[in-house]
Amino acid sequence: MALAAAAALVCVFVPAVRPSPANERRIVYNEAHSLCLWIKRHISNAAREGVDVKFILTDDADKSYTVRVHRVSGAVRSQKFSFAGSDTVLAYEGARELYFSARWFTLTPAATFIVKSKHKADIRFFVTVSGAGYASVKEKL
Repeated sequence: MALAAAAALVCVFVPAVRPSPANERRIVYNEAHSLCLWIKRHISNAAREGVDVKFILTDDADKSYTVRVHRVSGAVRSQKFSFAGSDTVLAYEGARELYFSARWFTLTPAATFIVKSKHKADIRFFVTVSGAGYASVKEKL
């Protein structure tokens, strides 16, 4: 009897813990937007300072990626910054290093990151970064 009551309580409270689809969509969009702003900030800082940077992607244990920025030139070479989504999974297919040249204001190669929900695979946003260093968030490619 106690086991049945506990199971009933779990069935009632588990859906309340998980965000609604609208909230899940908002969470994923916010993470994608944060990644987009993070990339834009590092590209604009590098361009302003005349510093070349590498965006380096590394695999995480949860089959997600972490993006790190490493300064290649300039006075401070060893500064590293990283971005990893907290409520989402970051997916990526392509080169593991993206190189931004401050002299030519180009990113090689251009890249598309997929920011996905950890709970609902169909909720995802794309962060595209063009060869000219322009970054944006899109729902569809």
